[in-house]
Amino acid sequence: MKPIASFALIVVVASLHGCSRETGPRTMRVWGDVIFDGKPVEDGTITFESTDGSPPAQPAIKGGHYDLPAEFGPVAAKSYVIKFSAMAKTGKTVPNLMGDGAPTMDVLVETMPAVLNSRSTIVKTISTEPEKNQFNFKIRKSGDAE
Repeated sequence: MKPIASFALIVVVASLHGCSRETGPRTMRVWGDVIFDGKPVEDGTITFESTDGSPPAQPAIKGGHYDLPAEFGPVAAKSYVIKFSAMAKTGKTVPNLMGDGAPTMDVLVETMPAVLNSRSTIVKTISTEPEKNQFNFKIRKSGDAE
């Protein structure tokens, strides 16, 4: 290949790279800690539910911490209602719906009150600046949050 043709090919390939940018809303990483009545939430979920129809984001809470990568995160510059969930075993079991011989299933109960779940009024806005999307929650049964 002649030097001029090689240079032209490099220019074309380099310019095409700029055309492959993703379009659409920018999603962001969110992370932080969740403390409920003075103790870390050991196993649960936190839901970022949009106030405008944008897709929700729902990271798991493990050992009092959640961390959701940007590719699965909420949309930047949007507001979200924050809802908490943590299920606990009741000690009761029910027959497994999958059929004969299947092990019984544990009966679970939601430990978060509705004021922190279905009736939550906690709202956070996702920043376009990644370092500002750490949200730590100290929540109480009463629905108070810090």
